[in-house]
Amino acid sequence: HPTLASLFSQFSTKGVMRLLESHRCEVNRIPDGATLVGSSKRCSNEMILVRKNILTMQSHPDLTPDLMMEKIWPAVVGKGELSDAKKDIYRAEMRDLHTKPCLELIREFLKH
Repeated sequence: HPTLASLFSQFSTKGVMRLLESHRCEVNRIPDGATLVGSSKRCSNEMILVRKNILTMQSHPDLTPDLMMEKIWPAVVGKGELSDAKKDIYRAEMRDLHTKPCLELIREFLKH
């Protein structure tokens, strides 16, 4: 998808987009006719292009770190499943996210 490739080069940092992930489920198999356009350490099918006009993401470009800490983090920590070391890792990952550039990419993608 030439437009998507162009948008990635414009809005990502060296082809990388750091976004928040907060899920336990993922799309294990992409649909016929769809194209895998992004993956992550935690999700092999992170971003999928269906036809030329549908872009899906497993991550949450809609969540800013502040919103994540306010709305979701208390529930995650409240489950008691994370060690202090894991909490520190996840907090560190919330720094330097590409939320704004990703939202710009989505806006531009929707125009085409």
